[in-house]
Amino acid sequence: MVLGSLVQDTGYSPTKISAHWCCVDSDGQWRADPSVLCSPMPASNDPFVQLRTSLESEMEQYGFNNMDKLRQLWKRLDFNGNNIVSLAEIDKLVVEMVAGGMWPSWLNNKPALMRAYKKTILKDGDGDDWVTKREFHNLLLNIFWFNKLWQIFEVVDSGDDRRIDVNEFIRGMSQLGLHLSPAEAQEQFSKIDSNHGGQVLFVEFCAYVRGRVHPDGNPSFDADIMSGEKCTKVMRQSHGNTATRELKVTRKTMGAFDTVEKKFKGILTDLGKLRSLWHRIDFNGNNIVSLAEIDKLVVEEFPVLNHKPALMRAYKAAIRSDGDSDAWVEKHEFKKLLGYLIYFNKLFWVFESCDGDRDRRLTYNEFKWCLNTAGARMSENEIRSDFSKVDRNGGGIILFDEFCKYFTMKSCPECLTEMAQ
Repeated sequence: MVLGSLVQDTGYSPTKISAHWCCVDSDGQWRADPSVLCSPMPASNDPFVQLRTSLESEMEQYGFNNMDKLRQLWKRLDFNGNNIVSLAEIDKLVVEMVAGGMWPSWLNNKPALMRAYKKTILKDGDGDDWVTKREFHNLLLNIFWFNKLWQIFEVVDSGDDRRIDVNEFIRGMSQLGLHLSPAEAQEQFSKIDSNHGGQVLFVEFCAYVRGRVHPDGNPSFDADIMSGEKCTKVMRQSHGNTATRELKVTRKTMGAFDTVEKKFKGILTDLGKLRSLWHRIDFNGNNIVSLAEIDKLVVEEFPVLNHKPALMRAYKAAIRSDGDSDAWVEKHEFKKLLGYLIYFNKLFWVFESCDGDRDRRLTYNEFKWCLNTAGARMSENEIRSDFSKVDRNGGGIILFDEFCKYFTMKSCPECLTEMAQ
């Protein structure tokens, strides 16, 4: 399978280029492959296919299909030369490329970045938690594609609740140039809404749009579960035993989370310890910390919390907590960050075994099971009352992030107060 191929742009049709296409070999190096050919295909009238075609010039503009620029970007990203990069490093690259004016601001979108990252490591890659050099081109294409899909979703999501119903779907499709009758729209919406809950998430919307753009797509493309269990195996295959001789992979347990939770609560109630930890993470003293700095602290000090999806969600919850939604955690948001780090991680681990249909949403029964598994001491009436409070729209389901924020407030109210200066 060819993971990516490139050829120098001569200004002519790619079907007429005499040079060989370059592909990434098993050793991670780009080499010419004479067996790769480019053949013309009849133009399609399908608006989704036309949408994809219209994006080609943009991808060229940002260097996503330029071999020299790809090499330069990889060298910048893989600063220590170990041929693997983390989610935090990828996020840092995107932020800096946007801040420098090289990429448009809409490419810096955390939900879309997470989807692009997951597709790259799970479907295009080898299933570990790292993006390798041979996966890098696919990563950039996925970042571009999912950000475009997110823009479309934002147009469709007129209620701005990260979910769409059938009426929003109809209005959104019209804005995309797809004029469907009510019956056609309902038929298409039913195909997306696989659990028949009456609402569609970004993940489901991505699968639908991509299915229209790529009719031969594989449903497993949308696998939404991440695991680090293959990490050391892949690192050994790619980098030899020296890559993992100082690493140890252990199973997470509730006891391990409880130990870290107790330590965090001790820090949150001790101003001296809290300031000490802040000064460690904010080593340059500018009173703001980035996702990369947070990731570094977690990896070095709290490895049980080193789970990228939970880390990303905790980070986003913290930066949005004061309403400014900037890209930094400020000093007054630090206590909330610590609370979210422990409970988003703990609950993500529990959530994987409680979320039976893997849709990142909880029904009441899943909510109740998750609370009990996480050690909550609550009566049936208390659980039902709290579920109703979290389920503000009365739809009978709550999102994972909503549950985590609720659980943090319930379990650790001290993290909701601001850090004293």
